[in-house]
Amino acid sequence: MNGIALGIDEKILSTSLHHIDISAQTCRSVPIPVDKADLESYLSALLLEIQERPQSRSYALASPTTEFATSLNAFVASRDLIASPETEAMAARLLRIEINTEDRYGHLDKSGQGLLNKGSFLQFLYLDGGGLSYLGVKIEHQRFIDETDLKQKIGLGESNKIYKACKVSLSTGAASGQVFVFDTHTRPSTYWWKDVLELTQLRSDALNTETAVKSVVRALDKVKDVSRADYTILRNATIAAFKKTETLNFDDFVTNTFSNYVPHSDALTQVLPSLVAKLRALPEKKKFDGQFTLIPAAVPFRRQTIKVSEKVSVAYDEDIPDLSDKIWYSRTPTGQSVLVLDSPNGSGGFVEKPWSLT
Repeated sequence: MNGIALGIDEKILSTSLHHIDISAQTCRSVPIPVDKADLESYLSALLLEIQERPQSRSYALASPTTEFATSLNAFVASRDLIASPETEAMAARLLRIEINTEDRYGHLDKSGQGLLNKGSFLQFLYLDGGGLSYLGVKIEHQRFIDETDLKQKIGLGESNKIYKACKVSLSTGAASGQVFVFDTHTRPSTYWWKDVLELTQLRSDALNTETAVKSVVRALDKVKDVSRADYTILRNATIAAFKKTETLNFDDFVTNTFSNYVPHSDALTQVLPSLVAKLRALPEKKKFDGQFTLIPAAVPFRRQTIKVSEKVSVAYDEDIPDLSDKIWYSRTPTGQSVLVLDSPNGSGGFVEKPWSLT
């Protein structure tokens, strides 16, 4: 997650912990009996874990008047979570929305233990490289029990201790602060970023779809000069991938479509690693999110027309699965160059010729 500093630069100003109990519908503030050095070490561990799971969408505060935004402004003014009533209000907000979410979608749970992970809400206000930052974390409930050793209570080093997190840089004020969202789910939970934190996604799914697919196709231009056949296959595979109705993780798309691709041309084998590196850098360079829901209608590519001779062109839809099994180049036994089209519906009105004839 870009923008999260790590190491010795964190200096905690204030922290708070609330146990969130959906079943009992209670939100209880509890003390954290630990010295500051241990707490700062734990904060660094939290930030490191968040850093290792990069944010896939960009967010901003939906409005400077939301409860979360006004709470952040209060934290900037007081620099004290314990003295700010907004700290309790944010924990109560999390409880209220989790109860509502469980009521609305709990029937989808198959485990019998509830749809949402049970957890506690930990809030930090700290200096990060000299700038003020806020970190709110929903953390594993079972490990955060009221004992004397914080390191045992929160299970440092154990997997899945963080469920969700939000970091806001407050150096320039809450309303314009940079927002980072973390979620253990591949697709961040809407109730967390939209309902609890009242954030908005900076880019729509349609904009992400259009920007990403156009950026990839543009990057493929260099492949055309190396191997026209591989270019045709990769371009078609790209457009087919973006015309699906599902969530696309861009890094996974690059791996599946390009890293795992076996070129027909040996020359492309040498070029492919640099192309893959260039593609992985596109989200940051071209300003689109690394994960989003695909909007097929936003893909601006429909049909491709290829001129195969002076008077003949071939047109096909640009999302054909296994294109090379539908259209391919060959030579007849007499050496004539031909383009072969798989035609399960018949001749299409063309004359049938034996393969040996020209």
